Amino acid sequence: MSTHRADRHRANKADEETHRLDPAPASPGRRKRVPAPRRSGRVTSPSLIGGLALLVAAVGAATAGQAISAGHDVTPTSSQQHGSYVASMSSASLAGRDATTVSRGIVRPVLAGRLTAKNSATTTTAQLLANERNNKLRDAAAEAESYAEQLAREAARKRHREAARKRHREAAEASTSGATQAPTSAGWVLPTTGFHISTWFGESGPYWASGYHTGVDFATAYGTPAVAVTNAVVVQTGWDGPYGNQVRLQLENGDEVWYNHLSSIDVVAGQQVVTGQQVGRVGDTGNSYGAHLHLEYRLASNLHDGIDPVPYFLQHGLTL
Repeated sequence: MSTHRADRHRANKADEETHRLDPAPASPGRRKRVPAPRRSGRVTSPSLIGGLALLVAAVGAATAGQAISAGHDVTPTSSQQHGSYVASMSSASLAGRDATTVSRGIVRPVLAGRLTAKNSATTTTAQLLANERNNKLRDAAAEAESYAEQLAREAARKRHREAARKRHREAAEASTSGATQAPTSAGWVLPTTGFHISTWFGESGPYWASGYHTGVDFATAYGTPAVAVTNAVVVQTGWDGPYGNQVRLQLENGDEVWYNHLSSIDVVAGQQVVTGQQVGRVGDTGNSYGAHLHLEYRLASNLHDGIDPVPYFLQHGLTL
């Protein structure tokens, strides 16, 4: 039995008890009329509140269901009776509660940014390592190329030295057999003393503008006298750029002998000199590395280019 029906039943019982205790006077000659039980019209406050709550809840649920099924936007509303609350959800509200969609829309860019930054850092590190490796490979290749060039220069020098020694031997053998021309009346002498040959004619290298050595280097002590190899005329003296202090002697046949890198000059242009006469002293001037006499031999037909002087010494019985 509901609360409403129970209250109404108790009200009817109370009315019946009142009529029983205080009955109305009966009219003479009439039958006593027992009044029919009346339904009480009063409703207690708890019943009214409960009924209204049920009614509001039912109306709210129906309204929310209709709004959701029809797709209309219904905002939550608050009942003004007894503080009850009814909330109705719209399709837009339900769409907003899609956790999967919201999560992807917000979180994915952050994760993508972090992954991109991480990948970028990894790529940068790999690129740095690759650049370092490439630099090392280039340096190693450059060193290998430089070493190969050095070996090539050494091989060229060795070939030139062997060729020069071979020419020297052949010239000495020819001189001994008498097959060569007779020495000139003036004779020849070596240009200095106490020497050793440090560089032969024709050796290649970066030290000379022509790319090869254009004379013979007599390495000896600084200040050692340098003398005329035969009778000659002094045609030029003085500074000559990379040759340093220089003396040029013209022989009787027009060929010239050049004395270079001298520390001092003891003759003047136009002066006549004889075999063994001092023309200067060994030095280290001009393009020179250590004290030595750089001697060149040049033909009268081509004073521009130097030739190997060794065969001319051998021709006159002088061995270097």
